[in-house]
Amino acid sequence: MTQPRSLKTTLLATIGLLIPVVLAHGQSVRYGLFMDDWAHYRQLQEAGWSLQSLTEACRLELVGGITEYWWMPECTLRFFRPVSFGLMKLTYTLTGWSPMAAHVASIGWHLLVCVLLYQLLKRLGATAGVAWVVSALFAIHPGHVTTVQWIACQTELMVTAFLLVAALCVARFRGWPDAGGMSEGTRIGDWRWGVGALLAYGLALGCRENAIMFPLVMMAAEPLVTSRSRRTAIVFYGILAVVSVIYLGIRAVLLDGVALPPPPYIYPPTEPGFVRFIFDKMCYYLIGEYLFMPVIPIGGVPYFRTVPVAFYGMAILVGLVMLYILWRHARKPGGLLGIAWVVLFAFPLLPAFASPHHLYLPGIGWAVSAMCLLRGLLGDIQPGRWLDRLRLHATRTAVAGLAAILFALTYYSSLTIDTAQQVEDYLTQEVTEASSGIADGDTIYIANLPLIAHYLKLGVERDEGVRDIRVVPLTWSPRVLGFLKTESIPELIWRDARTLDLRIVGDDKYFSGVLRRLVTESNGDRPILTDRAPFQFRDDFSVELLDPAADGVQSLRFTFNEPLAAPGRHLFWGSRERWAYEIQRVPDDE
Repeated sequence: MTQPRSLKTTLLATIGLLIPVVLAHGQSVRYGLFMDDWAHYRQLQEAGWSLQSLTEACRLELVGGITEYWWMPECTLRFFRPVSFGLMKLTYTLTGWSPMAAHVASIGWHLLVCVLLYQLLKRLGATAGVAWVVSALFAIHPGHVTTVQWIACQTELMVTAFLLVAALCVARFRGWPDAGGMSEGTRIGDWRWGVGALLAYGLALGCRENAIMFPLVMMAAEPLVTSRSRRTAIVFYGILAVVSVIYLGIRAVLLDGVALPPPPYIYPPTEPGFVRFIFDKMCYYLIGEYLFMPVIPIGGVPYFRTVPVAFYGMAILVGLVMLYILWRHARKPGGLLGIAWVVLFAFPLLPAFASPHHLYLPGIGWAVSAMCLLRGLLGDIQPGRWLDRLRLHATRTAVAGLAAILFALTYYSSLTIDTAQQVEDYLTQEVTEASSGIADGDTIYIANLPLIAHYLKLGVERDEGVRDIRVVPLTWSPRVLGFLKTESIPELIWRDARTLDLRIVGDDKYFSGVLRRLVTESNGDRPILTDRAPFQFRDDFSVELLDPAADGVQSLRFTFNEPLAAPGRHLFWGSRERWAYEIQRVPDDE
């Protein structure tokens, strides 16, 4: 009777978890492709099913291949994620290459992760009720919005699902204590579970690189395992190490080396301040995980450094909570596993620029920690005592309040993604509806391009059915979403048929704030934003910074080698009224 009852409980828990998952993320099914999705979509369509072909599809041609920035060097990021990209390609293929179906798949993967987390928490000794509550809180954690609602982050969902399967197999194989829900006849040390863990770990390695920390995370629970067979442990972890080495070898061969991204996408270990950068990034991620602060790419850590008392104060608070969990649950695998899962799976991501989807896999550790805290509050309650009844009601009220806060934060985080997606869609639509028409091989020059519309080229090519167009931004908009709700006025001033000035009247400046940091770190020692000498960009144009300053550029002058009125050339202008207005009245070239 134990196994049917367990299956029924799991089925009810799955149905129950579907509700918060859909409420928090269901609206994303109406989203289309967004940013990196465009690159993945195109490359997966062109890729075959071989390991080499799927590896070739795992790339982001950030500068040069997709958009040609004169102020940044060419850059292509390459990854080794053939399993996740193969599963994404399978999803697209089976559904007629439908972005909506891909979003449904993301929600499905998230639900699967929540169900597997529920099983892991029960395996760590939580009651079904506590396991479900914590899994539901994980389902609506605001730090996971990007991961679930952006197709490009399916790799994060997949690696988490496979590693949870691997952890559950390790728990049975090694005999973790507090074995809630172990079925009758389960034998500790049964190598079928060990093989299952190895297979799931191998699949996880093919999804995302930080899966390689899994053996170390599992070793955190080893001091408390029921099985004391050192030989079995040595053999098992030895095989995990061999699998890791094989993975690294295959990855190096297919990527022609380590293939580390350049700055600013990673902070080089050789640069001064590397240790502090890693420390601050860990603090930032722990605050985002435990205190639900939004993780902002590139600019988040620099901002918090300007308010060190608040930043390090919150980090110390989180650290004290983690120490309390370790002290209170030192003799249970949940306490050790939760902290190890958060720290070790976040560690390989620390040199990279901050991104909210980095919180998802370490978030399993947050959930285990939350389970330990909740279990500690409820574990010794005796319903017959009035004080315990009061504590029970207080705990339930606190959990309900936390759920309401998380859901509200998730809702508003979703609005951010929705708004950014709409900006990208509207800008693409304005370009494709240009009266001059876009043809194969045309060049699009665009001033004040929102950074969020980096993949404009691929969107226009798909919507217009054209190929090989060039997108050459003259400037970024000084704000990520354009000139929305700003008092600054952008100006375009013609000097002659080949020369124009771009200027901002107001407080905003080009390449200021976070955008300036991004450009300067990308160029290293190349003083692209401080040199007053004209800069020649390929055979297109030269750029002169008319008033470079430490806090940005107010105006720039572009001198084109060919008239902008020539066939196949289009000039678009972003302003407070339009994201991309086509300028057709170009002075004649006399």
